[in-house]
Amino acid sequence: MKRKLSSIQRPFLLHISGAYRTTPTAVLQMILGIPSLHMKLQFEARFTSIYRLRISLPPNITDIQPQDLEMKATGWSIHPSDHIKLNQISLEDGEANIARKDSIYIYTDGSKIEHRVGAAFCVLNNGI
Repeated sequence: MKRKLSSIQRPFLLHISGAYRTTPTAVLQMILGIPSLHMKLQFEARFTSIYRLRISLPPNITDIQPQDLEMKATGWSIHPSDHIKLNQISLEDGEANIARKDSIYIYTDGSKIEHRVGAAFCVLNNGI
């Protein structure tokens, strides 16, 4: 299996590097910083076993156990804007309603400069 995967990977390594065809595959992998497909396959199998299938591996392979890992957040299955009532959000200036202390006010802002993005929000409850 290891030899077959190396023979599949070799033409691509030669093409990427422009090296002579007599250059050993292991050297091409080292120069380009590309792991062998066999190693990558082992990594993916172990990763899938631990992180996705939650299967423990023997301690001589890894000391990471599935119960030690946090579950990835699944996110929302529906968009929040699908469940907003008309009286929940207003785009009008809130100056007239500032005197109401029983309301919660949320102010948001965002910016993007070159390759950097930022966002902020402020929640005012009872005027604080």
